[in-house]
Amino acid sequence: ALATDPSELEIVSMCTEGIGSTQDVLDQGSCVLPSDYPFVSLLRDSSPYIINHRLSTIVFHLPGDLISDAVKFNSVVDDIALTWLFGMKIVIVIGCRQQVRERLEQMHGPGDYDDGFGSRRLGVRATSEESLRIVEEEAGFCRFEVERLLNRSLRSKGADINVVSGCFVTGEKFGSVDGVDFKLTGYPTDLQIDKIAKFHARNDVVLLTPLGFTKDGEALNIHSEALAAFAAGSLGASKLVYFSSHPMVLQGGSDDADQGQRIQMIQRSNVNQITSHYGLLIDENGFPHWEDASVHLSEDQQAMLLKMGWATHAIDKGVERAHIIDSTDGSLLEELFTARAGYGTCISQDDYSAPHPEDLNDDIEAGMVQ
Repeated sequence: ALATDPSELEIVSMCTEGIGSTQDVLDQGSCVLPSDYPFVSLLRDSSPYIINHRLSTIVFHLPGDLISDAVKFNSVVDDIALTWLFGMKIVIVIGCRQQVRERLEQMHGPGDYDDGFGSRRLGVRATSEESLRIVEEEAGFCRFEVERLLNRSLRSKGADINVVSGCFVTGEKFGSVDGVDFKLTGYPTDLQIDKIAKFHARNDVVLLTPLGFTKDGEALNIHSEALAAFAAGSLGASKLVYFSSHPMVLQGGSDDADQGQRIQMIQRSNVNQITSHYGLLIDENGFPHWEDASVHLSEDQQAMLLKMGWATHAIDKGVERAHIIDSTDGSLLEELFTARAGYGTCISQDDYSAPHPEDLNDDIEAGMVQ
């Protein structure tokens, strides 16, 4: 029932003083509802990006340490759900390195699971039958957590879809590399893109774990960042997005005026120069080879270089852009749907026409900072 007698109501202009508008607003000749939230301008500014990304395929990589951080994990999953609502076709590749490392340290103590070369350099590690069992268990846990939160986030927004995972990846063993047997560690050779396309046609989200199978049905441990790059290239994705819990950025320039300036847009050929400078070569199978020049790098710097190197593999296969971004609240949305230069580091094809003016690709001399 109406709380006021209709006979006591008036129908007046919104510009009438005292009806939700201040005198300052009236003097300006405009009448708006009182609100300090710039929703209209934000939506208008973002609409070209929403339209551009609609119906495109995007591959997200979620590392295990992000999944262990409840606050950041919830925020990232909510933002991924929004990209689905904006019409993007989503593949999520899940990592579980931190969970596996913690299990191995509990069993054997720290330092007993290095790369086989007696160093603490990041990259591909040998996988025994014992450690493969741990990878399978932790990958299952991480997959369930992503499915649980993503389903909750999507259904809270009114979306009734499925989050699908399965045996989509075929691989091969690395075998012996530089005299080291990597046992059950392998690399992807085939992705069931037709099956994934059918799920995308039903608007489902597809999850991939860091596990693959040989043609003989033997299970393999596959590096999740390398798998994400392989999946993006195989699917013809428009974007590959790496989330990082310990973000690094490129900083520097070709002259004194640019020194200390952050580099947010960079082309594939320049990335190859940078990784080579720091002693990293990733071969055609995705195996990272470190030279002595890398010994002074921190783990976070190595992780950044590895993501950059694997990203160039995806771009070589036709992916338009790869993004390496922080996992803080809203970073994904700012990276993809705003007109600013971006939140993280964006790697593009050499002939890609960037919409942002801040492009420092000429004679780059870059360093990495946190």
